[in-house]
Amino acid sequence: MLEQMRQQSRSLLIYLLFSIVIVVFIVNFGPQSIGGCGMRMPHRVTESAAQVDGRSLSLKDWTYAYTVLNAASISPQQAKQIRLKETIMDLLIDRELLAGEAARLGFRVGDDEVEDLIAESKMISMGREQKLPYVESEGKFSYDNFRKFVQYHLGMSPKSFIEQQRRELMAARMRDLLRAGIGVSADEVKENYLRQADRVNLEYLRFPIHRYENEVELRPDEIASWSKANDDRLKKLYEQRKTALYDKQPKQRKLRFLLVAVPSDADPDKLAETTKRADALAGRVRKGEPLAKLAKASSDDAASRARGGDLGWQRKGGTTLGSEVEDKVWAAKDGELVGPVKIAGGLALVVPEATREGDIPFEQARLEIAESELRQERSQARAKAAADAALAKAKAEPSKTLKDLFPTPENDEKASKNDTLHAEETGLYARRGSMVQGIGPAPTLAKAAFELTSEAPLAGPFQELGSFIVVKFKEHMKPDMAEFEKEKQRLADDAAQRKAQMVVMDWARRRCQEVKEAKKIDVNLDLLRYEGGPEGAVSYEPCSPPSF
Repeated sequence: MLEQMRQQSRSLLIYLLFSIVIVVFIVNFGPQSIGGCGMRMPHRVTESAAQVDGRSLSLKDWTYAYTVLNAASISPQQAKQIRLKETIMDLLIDRELLAGEAARLGFRVGDDEVEDLIAESKMISMGREQKLPYVESEGKFSYDNFRKFVQYHLGMSPKSFIEQQRRELMAARMRDLLRAGIGVSADEVKENYLRQADRVNLEYLRFPIHRYENEVELRPDEIASWSKANDDRLKKLYEQRKTALYDKQPKQRKLRFLLVAVPSDADPDKLAETTKRADALAGRVRKGEPLAKLAKASSDDAASRARGGDLGWQRKGGTTLGSEVEDKVWAAKDGELVGPVKIAGGLALVVPEATREGDIPFEQARLEIAESELRQERSQARAKAAADAALAKAKAEPSKTLKDLFPTPENDEKASKNDTLHAEETGLYARRGSMVQGIGPAPTLAKAAFELTSEAPLAGPFQELGSFIVVKFKEHMKPDMAEFEKEKQRLADDAAQRKAQMVVMDWARRRCQEVKEAKKIDVNLDLLRYEGGPEGAVSYEPCSPPSF
């Protein structure tokens, strides 16, 4: 069928005009834009993306999946947060396992079937069928448009694209087989409706433990005493962190830091004033006054001030000082003052206090780990105390909402713009296991949420996801059975579709685990790095649930 369509779109004028459009399309949306998510392709195109159950997935397979899922449109930061590349690799592995099982069972996909799909201006993108308006001209399929689309947008030849679609259709055969006969009973539909229509809305206050870390002041004797009393715990933590943090480390410097802030709109007089202040502080350090003491008293960096400007052990390229300042700091001797130097936000004084590299033994890491753990304990206690105080305040004024008591700065002229404690709202949400809308997986809170009432509206603090959380009941929407009767058929169809999807997902996860346990999965981890991410090992486990 495609052969017959190759005779279309031969007008030279149309071809030239279309070529101009393609050039613009390439610049904005073409394969080069894949880098928008921080993707770094290896130089050798013959290198594989993964080995799955005896079959090699090529870099073309990876690029295809990456492009058809429009991954380049997602920022590197968001992509890293949702583990986008890991999920794409999971989807590729799933497709291969499904297609491989279909082949084992005797399914075949011929050229005509693939070409018929394409001729309808359709494609399958990692299991999802979608329309391709790009390949049409005046509402009809155009082979020239199709060829340019796969060449310039997907970066592949029509032949390679057809092979990708053949693999997609093979996987689709297996999905159809798994979904065959899946249905739901009337009781299942009703139970699902009752669960989804039973929704609650909560206000909540979140007290992240890390927020209080910079308020904790620790004396050296406290750290040493805690270290001595927790020797076994520290050794265990060292072993857990050894590979990532203490083995074969590049050159690191232990940095002490003081910031003299310079407003972005500073006039010459203000700039001269802050420069004079920074020079005066530098002079005091050079005369022997400890930078730690000055930073605690005078630094404008709230994050490090309570620690006396201690930034801990840093590797070059891992600080926020900027490359030029880092070059000066790494060239300085231990104990030598660098600055005042200009950085983002102002003028900085920096002292590299110590240097280390290579393998870091336990005795050198002991106090570092002890300080981190003790700071975490103290921070946790402060967060819990703040949450208890907020709960007490809410109980003392039951007629007020949490948003009345803890407003956002834009809703309260008296509230400081730096006041990070303010009430949020989940919005109406249904029971979803341990998930709480707006908060995330929080098992204890999720269980308590639907037990709250207007008579007993407050609960907490719940320690979930590195925070203490206080909640207050706002509303509870109960199921409407009259609405259920009207929507029963649509609900049954939706429930059957969801159940079928879960059947396919469960099969893929089980099969993936089997192949993984047989050591028949090997992934090119270089493909899973993100722009600006750390060098070294990439953390990835196949067969994990998808992120989206």
